Amino acid sequence: MKQAIHASQAPDGPEAGEPSLTARIRDRYGDLSPMERQLADVILACPGELSGYSATELAGRAGVSKMTVSRLVRRLGYAGFEAARLAARRGGDWGSPLFLLPPGGPASASSAASDGDPAPLDAHFQRSAEALAATARQTDPAMLARAARALADARRIWVCGARNSAFLAGYARWQFIQVRGEVHQLAAAGETMAETLADLDSGDLLFLVGIRRRPPAIVRLLRIAGERGIPTILIADSHSALEAPPPPLTFRCETRSLAALDTHVAALAVIHALAAELIPLTGEAGRARIRAIEDLHDRLGEL
Repeated sequence: MKQAIHASQAPDGPEAGEPSLTARIRDRYGDLSPMERQLADVILACPGELSGYSATELAGRAGVSKMTVSRLVRRLGYAGFEAARLAARRGGDWGSPLFLLPPGGPASASSAASDGDPAPLDAHFQRSAEALAATARQTDPAMLARAARALADARRIWVCGARNSAFLAGYARWQFIQVRGEVHQLAAAGETMAETLADLDSGDLLFLVGIRRRPPAIVRLLRIAGERGIPTILIADSHSALEAPPPPLTFRCETRSLAALDTHVAALAVIHALAAELIPLTGEAGRARIRAIEDLHDRLGEL
């Protein structure tokens, strides 16, 4: 079977206001002819496959004519089959798990280890190691040092992320608060971003994690931080285009995996490296904070 096409500079998601391929199918499903529904069912089962097939191949897979493929894509509002393929490719590049699901079910997955191929588990660990190596190659040590210095010198640090990036931002906060204070979440539960953002200025630092499939609010936050001159460190993935000009301290992490979900091991490694660089920069104050935290752990019986 053909592999889905990936492009490093593909658009970062559906154009503003443009419905996805699957949304178009569901919206028009009731108006489709029986043969068109047969084809639509095949696409809905694994929409990412569309980017790897020609119209003839897709027609054969669905058991319909090539003309049915042409009629369906036009009914969905695309100029032609290539436009529909591009929409499917965008879904995969943007990171939608639905567009990254492999064909078939457990039976097809269990056969992946045949003929001397790596076992699936080994392959996943190998891909994680490759993601780490690729990220290390493209991470500038001097930029990492500048980012650590910015973390040390900032009056306050505000961490922010959405969806999967939220736990990465939380991990960064847990690392940084070991050696320095005034590390806060933007925004805390029940708060809006604006209520906190109104107080930020050039003395603060925004630590933003924006792995692909960034919600619009995160993109707008990145733009506003740039406009207001708020120093920003951005952790992003290595292959999706950013919707706003990236700040100077932007770290690109390889997140593509063998599964339908991204791997975040490289992003965690970059955050850990920043924390490791931060520790010596905090000097005796950082050591005193660690001692105070450990003492309170003992007195509170927390650990």
